[in-house]
Amino acid sequence: MSIAINRDFKIDLVVIVQDEEKNINKLVRKKYGDNLIIVDSYSRDNTVNELSQYTKQIYSQKFINFSVQKNYAISKSNNEWILTLDADEELTEGAQEVIRELVKKKDIDGYWFPRRNYINDKTYLKHGYFYPDWQLRLFRNHKGYKYSGIIHAQIQIPEKKTRYIKDVEILHSPERSKYNSWLSFFRLINYIKIEGSDLAKSKTAAASFFSGIFLETARHFFRCYYRKRGFLDGYNGFRAAVIFGLYQGNIQMYAFFTRLFRYDTPEV
Repeated sequence: MSIAINRDFKIDLVVIVQDEEKNINKLVRKKYGDNLIIVDSYSRDNTVNELSQYTKQIYSQKFINFSVQKNYAISKSNNEWILTLDADEELTEGAQEVIRELVKKKDIDGYWFPRRNYINDKTYLKHGYFYPDWQLRLFRNHKGYKYSGIIHAQIQIPEKKTRYIKDVEILHSPERSKYNSWLSFFRLINYIKIEGSDLAKSKTAAASFFSGIFLETARHFFRCYYRKRGFLDGYNGFRAAVIFGLYQGNIQMYAFFTRLFRYDTPEV
């Protein structure tokens, strides 16, 4: 896979995958980078075989958490810039040309792009917590920059060295949307367990069942639906705000019961 994004600065497209046979071809065919780096968590489908036609840089590592996987992936990069995308994401048309100009800037080390979270093929949530949903995905390859966070992994770059760019948007496929139906909430169960277990170790975990499930749910729903104007997305915005509120409330509740019964932290 070879395309010159910039004559002076080359970009590695880094993707972590697991059982992404149905999604990955659409992404890698776009050729967003000069080189493709894949870290696979021992996929059981045909993901690795599909990717082998695009790159030789395919590495396997047991999934521990998102930060561990992404830090391992970027450690394999030898180019000046890194672009990270998920297997079910793409960029808007013309993104390559914009990126070509962005990487020329000497005083900037990272760029945030807004992300559209689609709930079907044509509709994405435009308000609430769900847009612009800024993501730091293009950054300079610097040994001091590492990911942190067990689920919502974030590359740690000083804010003053980053810029927010509206001309490139990330398009997040609706296939695994957590907000396209009420049943989508169940896709969050594993995340609730993981984040709740992690929260239980901190001093910010809910002190009671009531403050966990009810107050936290209400707080996030109110902020998402009213303060962030999620109501402008109509019924879709209402459903998404309720699901997100329940997600946050259940994290607190899980942390409360984890402390109460001293459960072990589940594996990610």
